[in-house]
Amino acid sequence: MLKQLHIVERIVYPLILLMLAVGSYYAFTDAEYYSGVLAKEDGPIEWLTVVGLLLSCFVCIYRVVTLRKSKNGAFIAVWAFLALVCFFGAGEEISWGQRIFDIESSEFFMQNNAQKETNLHNLVVEGKKVNKIIFSALLGLSLLTYLLVFTVLYRRSEGFKKFCDYMGVPIAHYHQVAAWFTVAIVAEVLIKDVSRSSELFESAAVFVFCMNIAFPFNKENFQK
Repeated sequence: MLKQLHIVERIVYPLILLMLAVGSYYAFTDAEYYSGVLAKEDGPIEWLTVVGLLLSCFVCIYRVVTLRKSKNGAFIAVWAFLALVCFFGAGEEISWGQRIFDIESSEFFMQNNAQKETNLHNLVVEGKKVNKIIFSALLGLSLLTYLLVFTVLYRRSEGFKKFCDYMGVPIAHYHQVAAWFTVAIVAEVLIKDVSRSSELFESAAVFVFCMNIAFPFNKENFQK
């Protein structure tokens, strides 16, 4: 398996494990320090998430720029959409710079946002947070489908393989699937009862995602 790892992955994976180890240690030994310092708003874990999302956005933009003349419109649209999603995610994490620049929320967000901040993922609709409906449930289901269905079908179905390559879908290596589930088990199972445990999952997951799209199983499909 080590031979399959890109040199960047050999550096990033240990750093992800270190992040999970440090976060879990403080979650178990000093939950107040974990939630009040490490995982707080604008804390180190959140800023690592922003860095991971911006790096992922850069990878997507690089794909669009370098492959725009050699790939079809759907292929480029998929990567442009992924770039937009990553940029949107980074902006949402820091409430679009609101706390950094000390910008006051509008009346709409004061009344409808759980944290009274200018972001969409903390909006409350009919008593339910958008974050729980879209960013947790829907995104979680999509991720499981991608990891458990796409990863297997791509290797077994020639028709599905052609479809994914045409659309520019990056297929995960099995070691990347293992990394996804390792992050989920640590952050969403082992420390799930600790406040803001999801912050650790988000931060570690975006770096796995970055490795997933930068060094996919079907890497030949993303060469000029």
